[in-house]
Amino acid sequence: MTVLKWRNVLLFCLLFILSTAHQLATAITVVFKNDTDYQGTDDTFVLNGSTFSGGMSNFGKCAYIEINAETRLGLIRFDVSSLKKKYVQINSITLRLFSKNAPQNGGISAHRLNIANSAWREGGNCGGTVFGGNRHEVTWFHLADYGGLSAKPSWASGTAGPTDAGIDYDNEALGLTDNLDSSEDTKFDIEFDGDLNGLIDDWSLSTPISGLLDRGGNSCWTSDWNWTQPAPETTNEGILLKGSENTIHIFHSSEAKDKELRPQLIVTYSSTFEIIKIIRNPNTGSAMIQFSSSPDEEYAVDASYDLNIWEELDDGVIGKKDKTEFVDDFLAPENKGGELFYRVRKL
Repeated sequence: MTVLKWRNVLLFCLLFILSTAHQLATAITVVFKNDTDYQGTDDTFVLNGSTFSGGMSNFGKCAYIEINAETRLGLIRFDVSSLKKKYVQINSITLRLFSKNAPQNGGISAHRLNIANSAWREGGNCGGTVFGGNRHEVTWFHLADYGGLSAKPSWASGTAGPTDAGIDYDNEALGLTDNLDSSEDTKFDIEFDGDLNGLIDDWSLSTPISGLLDRGGNSCWTSDWNWTQPAPETTNEGILLKGSENTIHIFHSSEAKDKELRPQLIVTYSSTFEIIKIIRNPNTGSAMIQFSSSPDEEYAVDASYDLNIWEELDDGVIGKKDKTEFVDDFLAPENKGGELFYRVRKL
């Protein structure tokens, strides 16, 4: 909340400087982790094996995720839709995993999946295959509903497994962490680099479809695709996790019995809010208050003579992109010779 004071139009230049001094840049940290209040994490791993020993199996309901360089690839996604329009700047993103076997060589990299692979679902079993189950699970070969056999693999590359850098997933990693310091049941953090705002801009547009669950009991981010190519897409495609040096690193999944060991996405962002300027109309006496804003957000504008008692002028001001203007033609014209303070509240 920002407060600006004016006496008359001659003080405008001073007040403009004062408004920048009263800018509020609030740092906020949000942690996404499956618990009682939030169930928006999907995670699984896919295994390259024969048809029924891995290639047509899904591991979404396992309490662990196995990751190596070539044959075991992890997939994870968080519902960050609650961040939509809440931030001005994303300061940091950390994927926090918890190691189960703590190897001491190699490393784990996190890559953004190709949007063409975004229709994957966690699946309702741990390594099994359920024909006719209509579970729509991601496997090494397919985004499968097990209702038939696809004519070709449904990964972006058209090959078995999401294995092609630059096609199935971004070649440049979001982040990379060595296994050297990993230890059992302790945090394993991967810090993201790059265009963090762009990442959350896209991901926050999507959320699981309300009331729609697959037969594994999992939320659905897309409607039924039933072998159509390409599969429906969502702007939150999620993350691919891969290892190096063929070391198998095992992490606790979002199904871990101990909730403290479940994967987390930690997002820190800045929410900057300020009154930019106040201009008084010399003819009418009205005051125009201009403040920074986000599109479609709702704001309230209040006025006060003494900073103690506030009168609400409007509690339904709809924000526009970057900045919004509100005109006080009620109190300002009646108070031409006195002091008047304004504040803007984000509802």
